[in-house]
Amino acid sequence: MEQYKKLPFDLDILAEAFDVQRVGSCNDLTQWLSSTFTLTATELEIIDDIHEEIESNGDYWNEEELKVQFIGTVFYVAKVKQKGKIRVYFERSISATINEYKLSVISDCIVATPQQFSSPRNPYFFLQEFKKGKGEKTDPEAQMLTAMLIAQALNNDNKPVYGSFVVGSEWRFTTLVGKNYCISKKFDATQKKELLQVIYSIRALKNLILDRL
Repeated sequence: MEQYKKLPFDLDILAEAFDVQRVGSCNDLTQWLSSTFTLTATELEIIDDIHEEIESNGDYWNEEELKVQFIGTVFYVAKVKQKGKIRVYFERSISATINEYKLSVISDCIVATPQQFSSPRNPYFFLQEFKKGKGEKTDPEAQMLTAMLIAQALNNDNKPVYGSFVVGSEWRFTTLVGKNYCISKKFDATQKKELLQVIYSIRALKNLILDRL
């Protein structure tokens, strides 16, 4: 039986094994993060509630509270879902064998096309979150990049894969196109303008995915 190597969640090891190059600028990332939308009064009211909550209590949340009270609400307001075409999944395992390596990760959040019984089919966006300062945890960026590499192999379409990792209130967005890996500046959700950009970027995923179907 053929034996495959397993890799730790380590950015340098992943980059060396798969020849991933971090590049300084990327059109796909820039265009994605330049998205804006007109929000309804109801959506703006929910965003005000999110902003107030993270300003008041965000420093005291554990990881589950961060996910339920913040990240889940962001995805609800962003309205990225499309019936029968795009779904948002939480805590799903994803894996693939690439060359001599077996990659596997439990992704905190996946945006993907669904299979008939609602399991992810083609994944396009991954999010990993980490509540800063709460003990020893695996690097969320390395977990996210692992998931993005798996998606490249599963999709096999030479199109961008999108990602984000969240540490406390800070979001960073990423793209992986071929071997080129791009990463955004930090978006601090305690700042209202930056929270809005986070929501715009998540919402923009819907059209980015629909354009590929």
